[in-house]
Amino acid sequence: MRGRCKILLIHGVPEEQKEDTAAVVEKVVTGKLTMQLSGADISRCHRMGRSSSNRLQPILFKLKDVAVRDKVWFAKTNLKDTGITWSEFLTKARHEVFMKARQRFGVTKCWTREGNVYVIGHDGDRHRINWLGDLNTIVKCLCTLW
Repeated sequence: MRGRCKILLIHGVPEEQKEDTAAVVEKVVTGKLTMQLSGADISRCHRMGRSSSNRLQPILFKLKDVAVRDKVWFAKTNLKDTGITWSEFLTKARHEVFMKARQRFGVTKCWTREGNVYVIGHDGDRHRINWLGDLNTIVKCLCTLW
């Protein structure tokens, strides 16, 4: 996850023919988040996967500075009701853990921060989950409490 700390994904942005993805990212950040981001802040930017007419491909972009990344990341609350969302670029294993946690605990009680997955359990406590075994342990511990 250390190599992915400056990378974010944007979901829900319509795709255009021969688009400049860095310009699209700048437009979203300056327009929706009302903050300044220039092309000099972005080290690389591209769409993930193959182009498809029935599904929007996320835009992966890597920022040069962690401070700028954090500023953009924490401004994501301004994207409510726009159809556009941010996510962290998690490894396959952590993404799987995150999706399983969302299934078990609900979308509103799961989040990621700096590549870690966090869950608010049925006991009301916050738990950090690193792998599926941690998730199973939390569920088992909570079942014994009830």
